[in-house]
Amino acid sequence: MSHVIDFLLTREGFSVRLARDGREALRAIAEEDPFDVVVLDVMMPFASGVQVVRALRQTPGWDIVPVIMVSGKGSESDVVMALEAGASDYLTKPFRPREFVARVRAHVLRARAAASAPGQASGRAG
Repeated sequence: MSHVIDFLLTREGFSVRLARDGREALRAIAEEDPFDVVVLDVMMPFASGVQVVRALRQTPGWDIVPVIMVSGKGSESDVVMALEAGASDYLTKPFRPREFVARVRAHVLRARAAASAPGQASGRAG
């Protein structure tokens, strides 16, 4: 699935940084500058997407980055858990590619508008 997301976002002009698992995603949060948006699968090896979004929300700079969760798990409790952990949006697989890209764009535009407001920091694409 990560390759499909990579393809869709690259085709739309986004610079994409893939993490193979939750541990690599956590390392990116610790070592890299914030991205414009983060897309996480709920079920990842070593650290779940929910664990990653919780860590992200506790990290200065990353705490305002929009996070879109993607999962094959679509129960109300799964969605609520991800949103309460700090996710900005939640899509179930299989998702519609054009809708996915539109959601990513919408979150990035809102975040950029908020970051350009006086007193706000901005991130980079990732």
